[in-house]
Amino acid sequence: MKRFLSILLLILSVQCTVGIFAQGNGDVSDDAKAADRLRKAEVKKQLNDAKINLKQNKNLDKTEAAMRKLLADSFNVRDKRLHATLIEALRKQYNQGNEKLYLHQPYDTTQLFLIARKIFEAAGQLDSIEALPNEKGRVEYSYRENNVQLMAQLYGNLYTGGVFLLNHKKYNEAVQCVDTYLMAPEWTMMKGALKVDSLHRRHASYVMLAAGYRNEDFKSALKYESDALKYRPRLETTLQYLAEIYHAKSDSVHYERYLSLGVDSFPRDRYFYSRLVDLYCNRNDYKSALGVTTKVLAADTTDFSTKVIRQTLLLNLARYDECVALGDKLIAENGSVSDVYYNNALAYYNQTMGLENGPANKRKEREKKLHDLYRECRPYMEKFRELEPNERAKWRPVLYNVYLNLNMGKEFSEINGQ
Repeated sequence: MKRFLSILLLILSVQCTVGIFAQGNGDVSDDAKAADRLRKAEVKKQLNDAKINLKQNKNLDKTEAAMRKLLADSFNVRDKRLHATLIEALRKQYNQGNEKLYLHQPYDTTQLFLIARKIFEAAGQLDSIEALPNEKGRVEYSYRENNVQLMAQLYGNLYTGGVFLLNHKKYNEAVQCVDTYLMAPEWTMMKGALKVDSLHRRHASYVMLAAGYRNEDFKSALKYESDALKYRPRLETTLQYLAEIYHAKSDSVHYERYLSLGVDSFPRDRYFYSRLVDLYCNRNDYKSALGVTTKVLAADTTDFSTKVIRQTLLLNLARYDECVALGDKLIAENGSVSDVYYNNALAYYNQTMGLENGPANKRKEREKKLHDLYRECRPYMEKFRELEPNERAKWRPVLYNVYLNLNMGKEFSEINGQ
């Protein structure tokens, strides 16, 4: 309504400028007067036609179109009669549609909800016109009381319509209905006139989020973000939508925030958990990723795949003893998961790095340590090779060094020929 009022004032200032210019040019003034007479005649004709149509409940859509066309002319924008006639045409359309639905006659339910929203929009515009001082400098609200009563009766249908339109995948229309439902109580003309149920408001905010997200209208989706988060029955979905939206907007701070909240609230939902772990791993923040697995396993101690991921993270953190201990438990539980063998093999193999060089007086100690590490690594990597023969790039370099350092000639010859 404020935006409409600003545009209206701009139009009126332009009209005043045109009038001043016309006074300085007699020919232009005469033309302007002629045009003004034609406009007034057209307005009178259309209002007379509208009066007949409204009385007979016929051609209501044409009456609506005629009023909108007249109001599109800046010279007519302050004509309250046109606004009032438009609202009446919409009201009668609504009543006709409602009656058809009641009688189970063919009718597009969508239109009923959209007409209700149009009534709110038209009434709001008329109220903005009435808020302007008249020629005597007075502000008179001739239509507000009746319009407020009508809008109060239809208010709940904006909420119902938003839900209906969302379920029928008419996302843009759903956004329009719900946005009006959520904004209307704040309009000056509606102060204290509407009963707003807090649960309905939260649900409507969720509907706005869902419709905006599915329509890729992220601005609308986020408009009532805080209220949508308060709607607990759909919090899981709300957090997913918000995470997706902020990810699409490349807002890593909010993306991480909603994934973290998702893990805290729904630790068994793999959507939040898997993406948050990936996010941390892409930053090489394996410690934070490990913390995520701790939360998930606290909620479900039997989650095998999460245990495998945890084992991998322990490997990346160079916590090799913990990695192997967990790996052995997983193998005892399920001996067919190749990644577990690979992680255990690398837990030993990685420790050989850098041991070749060192103080001469500790050479024998180093050689024994290396031998033990290669010996421990061997069975895990051989099992990985057995399970994943096509993963040659993973197992060949490791087994090559294992066989070489353990003096396993036959095995080395075989792997060297690979």
